[in-house]
Amino acid sequence: MRLFVQPTIPHLAVLLYHHIGDPKLGTEHLALTVTPSRFRRHVRWLHWRGYTAITPTQWHTWCTTGKGLPRKPIMFTFDDAYADIAKHALPVLDHFGFRAAVFVITAQVGDVTSWDGLPMMTMQELQHWAAHGVEIGAHTRTHPDLTALPDSAATAEITGSKEDLSKAGLRPLSFAYPYGFFNDGIRNSVNGVFQLAFTCEEGLNSHGTDPLLLKRTMVHPNDTLLDIEFRAARGSSPLDWFRQHIRMRSRLANVLRRLKLLPR
Repeated sequence: MRLFVQPTIPHLAVLLYHHIGDPKLGTEHLALTVTPSRFRRHVRWLHWRGYTAITPTQWHTWCTTGKGLPRKPIMFTFDDAYADIAKHALPVLDHFGFRAAVFVITAQVGDVTSWDGLPMMTMQELQHWAAHGVEIGAHTRTHPDLTALPDSAATAEITGSKEDLSKAGLRPLSFAYPYGFFNDGIRNSVNGVFQLAFTCEEGLNSHGTDPLLLKRTMVHPNDTLLDIEFRAARGSSPLDWFRQHIRMRSRLANVLRRLKLLPR
């Protein structure tokens, strides 16, 4: 079954995940949690479809030398470095021969998050998985909105996160903007510290994409395999628009019923 035609010029979709585990009711990250069984289906599907998961370094090598890129590349990225990633996601990727990148909030390594109380990966876990082909990148020290900080504070968050990982023997090549927020000043601060940086803007990446403004498509808890196919082939899923449209129509209908402008 051939659902999409792969472009002749190499393009790369980057999938963005956060927490892989059991949904924790009452937390703000419920909408960012993909269950382990669903995640495994995503990985198995992409493997069956002939994709090869690569690291940021492999993408950087291809962009600079034209070498080392598989026929159908895709990239798995995980923001925040939840401990459940090491438990539920990285072993699955390893089983299918897939690689990935984990972006770390360095001041919270081995701690629990302040926003939902979930444990974060320890430095030993990060080092273990780095030795098994998972690339470790930086996600600032404390996960602030960098665009809201003074220049000196934003620079300290960016450079400090690289220093923290480097002291542990990790050499981060890439960076992920917290919340996907950036501006020209933040991009310039990242430039020279990291070779690559990832946003939350959707779309496909190509040789001409700014390496400090790489695009990612966020995977949602209820994504179907068709969503994943779209995200892998197009860098976004048009089904998102339909779901939002349906939700808006439903809310509007409920308002009109309350106003007695529609029959119940």
